[in-house]
Amino acid sequence: MTISEALETIFQAQQERVATYKTFEKGLTTILKSGNMTNYPVLCAKITASFSVLSDTINAVKSSMINHRKRNDIGQIITQLQRHESEKLNLTAAWHLERLRLNNSTSVVSSEKLDDKTVRLLRQGVASLEGKISRSAELINDTIDELRCIMAEEMG
Repeated sequence: MTISEALETIFQAQQERVATYKTFEKGLTTILKSGNMTNYPVLCAKITASFSVLSDTINAVKSSMINHRKRNDIGQIITQLQRHESEKLNLTAAWHLERLRLNNSTSVVSSEKLDDKTVRLLRQGVASLEGKISRSAELINDTIDELRCIMAEEMG
């Protein structure tokens, strides 16, 4: 596998990660609308499996770059990418939980209505996590740009 082919594999995996996040969000939206929380663990299991396969693929490319191509520079950038992706996934899970809590707290069927202060705090938590996810996505995009520059150099 050439360096360009390896990097292309990473770019493809990143596109699949984006699609997986969209599936995760769509699933949560459906659960929030239906109020059927029992589907959330099933959704999480499916999404976790997808992210695991993608992460394994990227880690295999990293290993190849370090062990076979002696490109520790690329390996370090891939490590950064994986760290940023892990952080984004953790933030996304926390964001989902806050949204679930907020949805439950404002639901008409909720047996324990929360006071306005608690609801306001939950909304602030959701907004804060959205900002952190956005910053995390920027770091991921910056890291992908670094890999794209390396690919351009390799092809140039």
